[in-house]
Amino acid sequence: MSSRREKWTDLLPRYMTFISHMRPILRETRRIIMDLDADLLLDTEVLDKIRQEEEKRNIRKVRALSEFSAMYRSNIYEIIKDFIIKYRDQIAIIDIKDYIVDFLHESIEALNVLQNITNPDERNLENTYLYRLVKFIEEIVFSKGSNIKNIYAKLLEHAPNFYECQRHILMPHTYYREELENPDFFMIPGISPKTYQIVNNITSLFNLDPNFGLYPEKENYEIPMLLKNDVFLPYIDSIANAEEQAIESIAERLGLRILDGIFLAPKQETIEIFLEHNFLRENKQSDGSIRMIPQFSNETFILFYLAFASLRRGFLSKELINWISMNFAFLIYMGILKWKLSDENILYAIFKDLQTNEKVLPYLMKLICFPNYLGLDKMKIRDSVQYRKEIFNFIGSQIDNLKDFIDEIALYCETIDKEKKNR
Repeated sequence: MSSRREKWTDLLPRYMTFISHMRPILRETRRIIMDLDADLLLDTEVLDKIRQEEEKRNIRKVRALSEFSAMYRSNIYEIIKDFIIKYRDQIAIIDIKDYIVDFLHESIEALNVLQNITNPDERNLENTYLYRLVKFIEEIVFSKGSNIKNIYAKLLEHAPNFYECQRHILMPHTYYREELENPDFFMIPGISPKTYQIVNNITSLFNLDPNFGLYPEKENYEIPMLLKNDVFLPYIDSIANAEEQAIESIAERLGLRILDGIFLAPKQETIEIFLEHNFLRENKQSDGSIRMIPQFSNETFILFYLAFASLRRGFLSKELINWISMNFAFLIYMGILKWKLSDENILYAIFKDLQTNEKVLPYLMKLICFPNYLGLDKMKIRDSVQYRKEIFNFIGSQIDNLKDFIDEIALYCETIDKEKKNR
């Protein structure tokens, strides 16, 4: 089924499919372990026999589900066996059994939340985990607002704690798949390494060696300017028509404009925003004119780009939509796991496993794109398994700040849960 025709009622059951098969496997495993004499756990062959019996009992399923269930069950038993072998000489077997039962219980609880993350009919969605978590994450890394000034202020408010996450959201690792030969300049791509170098260059030149010129919209004021060629020529072989358009597009996304065909300077709207947040300061000159002195950082421009992308989220490139929605799905998934699973839970590895992720996250990322949530074009979500693996390999890419964010999301899950119980 193509993304074009996929409705909420199409996608939600597909998201539920594998989760609804994972939970019973964990429950039956927990029951088996609970009923088993602890001393029998010392003989790992007993677990092998139990697993084989369980697989025989559950053979009548759709092939894809059957294969996944067998893999999932096998992984659970292997992890349990490894845990027993590792600790049987250090911890009493009765305690090992208790640990295993607890780990299984936590995992069932996590799957319970994932299975009930939203309502099939979307009624009362404001109280669902999916809606609340999307809005929580969105406010911090991809804020909505009526204008760019409003969005920029929101992003800046959260930047001290989560700037690395905000930047990460803008930098898809699949940037090289963007259409480079015939780019659509109306589409907003993510920030590629080359674009990031340009941002870095702009920041350095503005701070270290700016020119100053007349502020077109305000008499007796001077604004900082750079020679366009100083910024872009190191990265572009020659500035022809296509490159000129690319430069203007990049400049616009960073809140800049081309003046007199040769200068790069902040737009009026950008100047007002930067003044408000002290990225520009006014300095009175001897002739009575006011010169605006830049105090920029890469963050100044990256957050503007992010605010620009958020405001125009209907025009994001395919790569950026896939990257943003997958990151949201990943953060929600990992936040729920962090909330429900103790750090020492041996089954964490299964939840993080690529084979598990690719059964859950692709559908979650599509649900997140719907209008009530992120409002992104879900028709641009790629269904290629290979492509998803490519993203999974980079998702979360071990940024410490993302781990901090996941901790915050887990705490927010706890808040949602308490509110649900008190309602």
